[in-house]
Amino acid sequence: MAGEHRDPGEIARSFARFASVGIGATLIHVAVFALLIETTPVDPVAATALAFAVAFVAGYLMNRRWTFRSSGAWTRELPRYLATQLAGLALSAGIMAAVVHGLGGSPWLGLGAGLLLVPPLSYLLARVFVFGAPRDPGDRPERR
Repeated sequence: MAGEHRDPGEIARSFARFASVGIGATLIHVAVFALLIETTPVDPVAATALAFAVAFVAGYLMNRRWTFRSSGAWTRELPRYLATQLAGLALSAGIMAAVVHGLGGSPWLGLGAGLLLVPPLSYLLARVFVFGAPRDPGDRPERR
């Protein structure tokens, strides 16, 4: 990424795709979370963890194929994606625990706080650590 010359329009389109995937994954997260806390006795911390897991699968597939158009080895990318998402999960669950159990706040407040803080970190890690910068098919390393 450093030293690469990128079309600013393509970077914006990539970010827009990531945001679209994030919105879709967020809607999945919220729907699963709502179903669990409204219809079962599941604790809100466990509910957000389960919701995160469902959204993880959808997000990985959409980001790999659409956002980053990766042709890299999934055997390399998937563990990295899992590691970055587990870091996000830990942060999300920690936020939920702090809001609900530490402050006595609403689980919805905990969910909202997590959704504001976790996605930007996830994007940065996915772009740099998991998938790298999206590559154009014509990009080739220079030969010396």
